[in-house]
Amino acid sequence: MKRLILMIVLAVLAGCNTISIPGFGSATDSIVPVPIDDARLLFDIPAFTDRAPVRAKYTDDWQREEYARFQSPGSQAEMVYIAATARETSLEYEIGLKSMVEKWNHNAGKDPLWGKEGKSFAAFGTVFIQPFAHSGNGCFGFSSEWAVAIDDSELNPTKAIFGYYCEASKTPLTTERINELVGAIEVSRFASGNTSGTPPKTSVAARGGTTGNPSYPFLFARGYRSEGRSFVDRAY
Repeated sequence: MKRLILMIVLAVLAGCNTISIPGFGSATDSIVPVPIDDARLLFDIPAFTDRAPVRAKYTDDWQREEYARFQSPGSQAEMVYIAATARETSLEYEIGLKSMVEKWNHNAGKDPLWGKEGKSFAAFGTVFIQPFAHSGNGCFGFSSEWAVAIDDSELNPTKAIFGYYCEASKTPLTTERINELVGAIEVSRFASGNTSGTPPKTSVAARGGTTGNPSYPFLFARGYRSEGRSFVDRAY
């Protein structure tokens, strides 16, 4: 919090109209389409084969946030990938799995039946999972962070992903099924396949309906001071 206050004070002194503040963005930032050659999020499972995901991207001077929605009859997944892209910038946030799940419009107000929290694994690292069920759906929420900024005194990550998956099911998803699904989630600069047009901002960030998240974009990037450089790949 102290470093955020410092950044705001410095921005005020220098003129806020020309400086983007970590966590606040600038007046020109917007949610824009994501062409397939610039996509990051992949979810390769049979239910979504040959079905173009909906993608939206938010960027400012500090971060990139990609939203992706995968849908088919009986299945739906929504997820967000966030990367701190500026030097001496990392992601500062605390996100509980249950509270994260409930903020998606698809799950809001559904009073889900929760399973036991656990861990799974994807190519990018350890993934925290939270099974749940509602409205005839077996589901799970997931969250992961990686690429710690080693010169950040708080050792915050520079990359994170979180979201949920639901499928029509009369029983909760098994651990084996969740592990299989988590293993199919990928963050890559070399995405391939289909992508559809970007939905209007209101359908991504509006409250209500069955898709989107009213908190998008999340603006988790925060600046820090260091003596050296961050040894992380910020090209994501």
